[in-house]
Amino acid sequence: MAADYPGLLLLSRNEALRAYIDLVLSERGLPLRYFDSAREGLFWLLDHTPRYILLDEELDVDPFAAAARIKHVKRLKAIPLAVLIAPSEKLRTTAEVVRVVPLEKPLTREKLFRFLGMGGELG
Repeated sequence: MAADYPGLLLLSRNEALRAYIDLVLSERGLPLRYFDSAREGLFWLLDHTPRYILLDEELDVDPFAAAARIKHVKRLKAIPLAVLIAPSEKLRTTAEVVRVVPLEKPLTREKLFRFLGMGGELG
């Protein structure tokens, strides 16, 4: 049985992005677990169920393909899943087809909190 993880799983090779997300989440007491590669993250998901999942478009594989694999796992289907993308109609459409939330770069705390269902306000 998979263990619940109370925070966000981030799959990204971008260290600055990871540091920013970690800082923003720490304001709300949410932990961050991250991996540089999709393979490591997918392997971790075999034994863990995070509250949220965020994939960076600059992942080592197509983030939409990784998202589709995650969505096919019954236990993970209801987990809010977003892909961080460059502003592009094509990428927004792809996100819609795969049924993930498109978060457009640059990522702001307001966009992140909206995805997490927390609103953008502080406090």
